[in-house]
Amino acid sequence: MRVEFRPVTDDIEAVAPWTSVVAAELLEHWKSSHPFQVRTLVAALEEDGTPVAVGLEVHRPMTAYAKLLPVYAATPRAEAALVAAVEERAFAAGAAAVKREVPASLRGSAAWDEALAAGYVAPEVPATGAPVLAEAGSVPAGLIRFAGAGPRAGLPYYRQTTDFTCGPVSAHVALTALGLLPEPSREEELRLWREATTTDGCDPLGLALAAKARGAEVEVHLSTEEPILLEIAADENNRNLRRFIQEGFRERVLAEGIELKTHAFSLEDLDAALDSGAVAAVLIEELGMHAESCPHWIAVHSREGEVYYAQDPWTDADESESWLDGHALPLPRTSLDRLAWYGKPAVRSMVVLRAPRA
Repeated sequence: MRVEFRPVTDDIEAVAPWTSVVAAELLEHWKSSHPFQVRTLVAALEEDGTPVAVGLEVHRPMTAYAKLLPVYAATPRAEAALVAAVEERAFAAGAAAVKREVPASLRGSAAWDEALAAGYVAPEVPATGAPVLAEAGSVPAGLIRFAGAGPRAGLPYYRQTTDFTCGPVSAHVALTALGLLPEPSREEELRLWREATTTDGCDPLGLALAAKARGAEVEVHLSTEEPILLEIAADENNRNLRRFIQEGFRERVLAEGIELKTHAFSLEDLDAALDSGAVAAVLIEELGMHAESCPHWIAVHSREGEVYYAQDPWTDADESESWLDGHALPLPRTSLDRLAWYGKPAVRSMVVLRAPRA
C-alpha cells in the first residue's frame, strides 16, 4: 500500500479519479472548502492503484496545522496508513498540530481509543462550535495531535454567535481561563459586547473596561491615541459616533487607572505577557487567513518555540471550517507579527488580561 498527495487549487474531482469511491455527502463536504485555503487530496492505494482510503487535508494559509476532514476508508488498516502519512508530511513541514475532524458517533469507539493511545487528545466539543443557526448535532468531534507539548490547558472554545462579537468572545474565553467567568455563554457574550461596543465591533479600550469590571488586571497596548477602525464606518455620522464613544472609553480607562501603553507592541511584549500567565486579546487583519479583509480579535494564550496558540472565535462554517480550525490555532511567529496590524493607517493593539494578585 502506498499513499499519494495531490494539491487542490480548484475542482477536487478533477485532481484525481480517487474521489469516485467517496460517498456523495462526504464529497460535498470536501467540496465546500474554499480555494483560498491550502487543500491537499490524499489517498492510500493498493499496488494496482485502487484507492482504499481517500481524504482531504485542509488548513488556513499562514498557520501551522493540518486538518484532515472525515475520510473514506475501505478498512481500518487503510485509514491508519492514510492518517500516518498525513501526520508524517505535516510534521516534516513544520506543523505544530494535526487535527482530525470526525463524526461525533466515533467517540468511545475502538478507533477513537486507538487515536488517544497514539498521542491524540480529544478537546471537549463546544456547545457553540458552529453558527447559532446550525442544525442540532451538526458539530463534529475532534482529535488533535501536537508536535510538542501543545498549548496551556483551560481555554474553552466558543464560536462567536454574531459577525461582530469576536472581541467579547476573545475576552470571555480569557476571563474563563483566568477563573473570572464561568464557561462562555451567549448571554455573557452579548453583555460584554454591549459594554464594549463602538456601534457594532469593539475597540481595545472598551474591552479593557469590561474585563476590569469582571475582576481582571488589565493593560492596553495601542499604537495611537486617535480613535481607531473609523474606516469601516458606514458614513460620517457613524464615524462621528465611534469617535465620541472611544473618547469616552479613553477618559474612563485613564480615570480607572488601567495601564495604557501608546506604542506598537512587539512580540517580545506579547511573550512577556504570556510567560507571566496572562492571556492577550490581539487585534488582527483576517485577510491573511481568509478570503476577505476584516478587523478581528483572537485570544492568544500560549507559545511554544516559534509558534503561538490562539482561540479564534471565527470560523467559515460554510467553507468546511469547524471549531477545530479555531481551537488551539497554531500561528508561526512571523505570521502573527504580520497579522497583528489592521487599518489605514495601520494600528496595532492588544489587551492583556491577568488574574488579580492575591
